[in-house]
Amino acid sequence: MPTRIETERLAYDATGAPFSERYGDVYASRDGAAAQARHVFLAGNGLPARWRDRAQFAIVETGFGLGTNFLATWQAWREDPNRCGRLHFVSVELHPVAAGDLLATAPAELQRLARELAARWPLPLPGLHRIEFEGGRVVLTLALGDARDVIPQLVCGADAFYLDGFAPARNPQMWEPALIKGLARLTRPGATLATWTAARGVRDSLAGCGFEVELRAGFGRKREMLVARHAPRWRMRRHEPPAAYAGERRAIVVGAGLAGCHVAAALAARGWRIELLERGSSTAAGASSLPWGLLHPQVAADDSVLARLTRAGFLLAGARLDAAGDDAGLRHPCGVLQQARDEDEAAAWRAALERLSVPAAYARWLDAGQAAAVAGVPPLRGGLWFERGALVAAQRWCRHLLDRAGAALRVRTGVDAARIECGRDGWTVFDPVARPIASAPVLVAANALDAPRLLGLQHAPVQPVRGRVSLIASERLSGLRAAIAGDGHLARAPDGALAVGATYEAPLPGETEPRAVDETRAHAGNLQRLARLVARADDATVIGVFDGVRCVARDRLPLAGGVADECAALASNAALRGAHLVDLPRREGLYAVFALASRGIAFAPLAAELVAAQIGGEPWPLERALANALDPARFLLRRLRHPAVARPAGV
Repeated sequence: MPTRIETERLAYDATGAPFSERYGDVYASRDGAAAQARHVFLAGNGLPARWRDRAQFAIVETGFGLGTNFLATWQAWREDPNRCGRLHFVSVELHPVAAGDLLATAPAELQRLARELAARWPLPLPGLHRIEFEGGRVVLTLALGDARDVIPQLVCGADAFYLDGFAPARNPQMWEPALIKGLARLTRPGATLATWTAARGVRDSLAGCGFEVELRAGFGRKREMLVARHAPRWRMRRHEPPAAYAGERRAIVVGAGLAGCHVAAALAARGWRIELLERGSSTAAGASSLPWGLLHPQVAADDSVLARLTRAGFLLAGARLDAAGDDAGLRHPCGVLQQARDEDEAAAWRAALERLSVPAAYARWLDAGQAAAVAGVPPLRGGLWFERGALVAAQRWCRHLLDRAGAALRVRTGVDAARIECGRDGWTVFDPVARPIASAPVLVAANALDAPRLLGLQHAPVQPVRGRVSLIASERLSGLRAAIAGDGHLARAPDGALAVGATYEAPLPGETEPRAVDETRAHAGNLQRLARLVARADDATVIGVFDGVRCVARDRLPLAGGVADECAALASNAALRGAHLVDLPRREGLYAVFALASRGIAFAPLAAELVAAQIGGEPWPLERALANALDPARFLLRRLRHPAVARPAGV
């Protein structure tokens, strides 16, 4: 059942303290929320001393509430001259309050930081929301959902825990032994924990999960509190959580399209030095040279994997574009109308909006008349209106990212990465005549259709799909203000150019190249798409074309993550017959981001952030199930689970 997130109405008790009517409890101590945060959670975890001079420190919190603990931690980080290089704060909340309430209830000494938080406060939508401050050095990952569902899906190595749910007697779900066990799965060596409660059941659950528990003096009128250190006397988990990367921060990225540019930018923001290798004569060539592409999510009644992935990608891309600013000229905020195919789809979408309690600022249903009013021309049917949808200049965005990376990045075009080899010091790329091109401890293949060959993957099925967009002229479409999607798409660029498309020219069965379609037929197909999008455009004439080839995986989802060691996995086929992705052997320091298909604008920032987090041992920006849906080894795993798998030659 999809998680429904609704903004919590804030109340106040007789003393004026913020109060939850749902749980019948105050949000923080009446003796002072900021002082409680410092006494219980910071001091209880030995902070700020424990994060000093570390490259990275990660905190996991249950119960974000009014955000006081995060704001106090952020303030302590700012005031510490020996602070960690990157502070991650992962917090779970099922009932978020409104941004205005965050600001109204913030203690006076935290007001300035609260204003920054409120300005970036996410919409009440389920999933992980990545919010960056201090130029990306402080990262809040706000997980909106039921903690019992969210905690098992987190991929994170935690150095400290803040347990700050409402009282166990009022909200027992937040203190269940299974949830405590899920938190213990995330502990790094030496991880600590603090909570304001001293309830016996909580102490017993912590002790049962390998924590050494200690009672300390509580805050204010609270006599006692708990602190704990994870020190299990036996092994309690099959797999260790991600450890912070401790090696030399140099990487090679092969491919300078949307995927490669975003990966390079994500690593540069973390202090890495990158060599970006591009076979073509310029960056952002091929499909990434599309002048303007659509940015919008998908909605599904069951909140499917695709709906959740596109939502995460849409929100992260929007945040990245917000950070770039309007002056960069990367985005045309026209909004996107996704037209329903028929009444059945329309009914399913309306039901989905209701079931998920989707905020109108994210998506709302418009009938045909309402859709005509926002789009400027009458569509054939109503659809979903994404007010924050936009046209994005893909090529310009790539160049903006490379410019921002500055001296951390070296771009080399006209370089053909023919082969890679792993040695004692990492990965080396060779050209077609076996000369070494570049070496680094980490390599990311982001070179689309050539990535499986370069990586030596036999189980990464992708195909080239040619897409042609027809540039048109039409007086009847002169009033078009918004982009329209559905069976194809129609958009007007800021310079007035009209475009409709796109063709989907996949290879015929048994072939490897896109089937040849006559250009006249390709344009005719696009004009037919136009006729299925708008009520009247019979005067449209073709005046140009954009022609590109997409890299598309068999399941039409990107491949993003660590690269599996296929030979080792197949050699251990019997042992891995019932394996999960986390069980598969990986090739150290080797990652991939490719096959973004027709959703590169939404998926490139998300895939790059995922891979950068995996490389650095940071909290992932996606739930495990969604990251698994993108894992480059997913096709290998399906093959391993099939009883007819044969060993590769020579194994």
